[in-house]
Amino acid sequence: MTIDERKDKLKTLPWQALYDLAVKKEVDETEINGKDKETIINRLLSTDLVSDGEIETLVNDYIYGNRVTFTLWSFRNPLTETDYAALEDFSGYQEPVLSNASFRNLQVISVVSKNDRVEILYVYSKEYIYTDEDGHSAAVWEQHRGCLWIGKNMPYLAVISKHDRMTGCIIHVISEFLKNSLTQMNPPKSAIERCINYTARSRIVLQGADGEKTIISRSGGLTEDQETEISRIREQRIDTSGSYIADITEGTSASVKYNIKKGSIGILKCLPAPVLFDWSQNAINVIFEEVEKMKGRPAEEIFKELGLEPKWPGLTNDEKKGMNDFLTCTIAALDQNEDEYSLQLGDTMVPLLANHSLFLRIPRTYCNICESYEVPICGTCKKELKHDKYGWLSCDCGAPFSVVCPEDHPCNIVYWYVPTKKFRSMIDQNIHSIYKSMDTEYFMCITEQQLHIVKADNNSDGTEILFDNISCFNACPSSIKEVTKGFAVHLNEKCDGTCSKAKVSQCLSNPTMLCLPKIFYPILPGFHPQPHKGSEYGDVSGEVLVGSTRYEMKGILKKNTKNTRTEHSDDELINEYLLSTSKEGGEIIRQFVEQGLADNRCQLIAVAAPQYFDSGLKGTLRYLARIGGKHIVFIGLDEICRIIEANDSIIVPN
Repeated sequence: MTIDERKDKLKTLPWQALYDLAVKKEVDETEINGKDKETIINRLLSTDLVSDGEIETLVNDYIYGNRVTFTLWSFRNPLTETDYAALEDFSGYQEPVLSNASFRNLQVISVVSKNDRVEILYVYSKEYIYTDEDGHSAAVWEQHRGCLWIGKNMPYLAVISKHDRMTGCIIHVISEFLKNSLTQMNPPKSAIERCINYTARSRIVLQGADGEKTIISRSGGLTEDQETEISRIREQRIDTSGSYIADITEGTSASVKYNIKKGSIGILKCLPAPVLFDWSQNAINVIFEEVEKMKGRPAEEIFKELGLEPKWPGLTNDEKKGMNDFLTCTIAALDQNEDEYSLQLGDTMVPLLANHSLFLRIPRTYCNICESYEVPICGTCKKELKHDKYGWLSCDCGAPFSVVCPEDHPCNIVYWYVPTKKFRSMIDQNIHSIYKSMDTEYFMCITEQQLHIVKADNNSDGTEILFDNISCFNACPSSIKEVTKGFAVHLNEKCDGTCSKAKVSQCLSNPTMLCLPKIFYPILPGFHPQPHKGSEYGDVSGEVLVGSTRYEMKGILKKNTKNTRTEHSDDELINEYLLSTSKEGGEIIRQFVEQGLADNRCQLIAVAAPQYFDSGLKGTLRYLARIGGKHIVFIGLDEICRIIEANDSIIVPN
């Protein structure tokens, strides 16, 4: 390099770096104490104290400049070994045009795999607009460097960048490259304070629920009176941003800005890359530690610490308090090692049960004399009571409402509650706004004011009986034809039109007529299809043998959820899973509890549909069967097809 080139490079370094270099080169401190950068540079270059290689190394160490922003992100889906292998091909990647017009010419200069992370260095150009000596608008493009870390043991992507807006560009590029969306993590305030090891607070912005802001600041650090004022007003407001005077390392202080809503930490000092990287690694560890530590705290406190608020659209303030308590319980349940979590409902939670958009109410009739749940009977006309869509029991005989069991004993009505799709969606979205990778595969129900949250999906207690263990299905083939799947997914719960005794008789004798109940005739012992009314329990029934034990089995049949008047392809129907949060899933849960669990003659409940069952629905029904003292068998699309192929009276068209 020429003398001028060496000078230009050394001018990019901070004063402290030049001073430290001169001392290292044994320059007398009296020559450089209190001197400007140019004097120190001239002293270093006058006798060739520093080589070109040393200059390049030092410039690279301080290449991130005097304002560095640190942000942390999480991937929507966990990265696989294939993803990490693909990152090796990311080196050399170029993108001339970026999503922000102020930046261009992104180039990845290195991808290095380390023990705990993949480190990606990249360069890009930023446009600087200015007014030239002639008074005209002009622009110049300057190259800068940025750094990305992708964790191996912890699910994160960290961005170390000079420019906030460039962060959005590189995040977009990585997301597109890995086909995996990214969400920014908001470090809790406790983590920020641990990361920066602050000695004084110099600025704080407190924001109210309606957006009003209070800013308190003092360059040399806030006074005691200002801290007292902050304590007074912060109970009703959220700490969204501010600044600290902080110790980055021993003997190195800097002004550090934080913005909780943006999830960013900015260091306003030119630091060597090794110091900056050590600080960043520590910050990542601290942030994950603090976020995990908050899981046992009330949800409102967790969100406030992160500068956020739980979102409950359309609910009243009182309802929001109850939802916050449900959210607290759900986070605690998913964090514990046990599979099941139970506790008594709090006072704020009980009123939410009356909100039909949030909970499905399921009436259960309990007889104290029989000491069991029973089918509800009208105490006057002795007919079985019906329920409306909100779970209220009634009788059309007009007599004063009273409930008895089949033995004519007076009964009490208790209610079970299962969350609706709307409730689950709001709870899960709030969880994922904080804990991005938390597994929200769980089932929740409320029985007699007791909240139950179950996250495991297993059959270790023997509640589920497998299809192949039922003797009458042993003759069903183990493999199925694809044409049978395409045929089965279009079957309905009844033939077209009305379903009468005459229609059933015609259906049984006509091989071209087919409905779901018919495929079980004559496979299921003693079963004869009955007119389908759309509301009765026991679409199929019969006594089945499992090993040496006989069970009275009754079944719930549902058509494929995509089998509607709207045309769908066979593949669309085959690939549509039956969810607990779907309308049909809710109907199955209601029938399962109201009628299946209440019928003491029934020992085994079959749930059948020409569809694959979502694991969440299976887990829900297994849990309900267990607490109701019943067994359950799932007869999904593959099992329906096997029954069809075993039934000689059914002709599957090619």
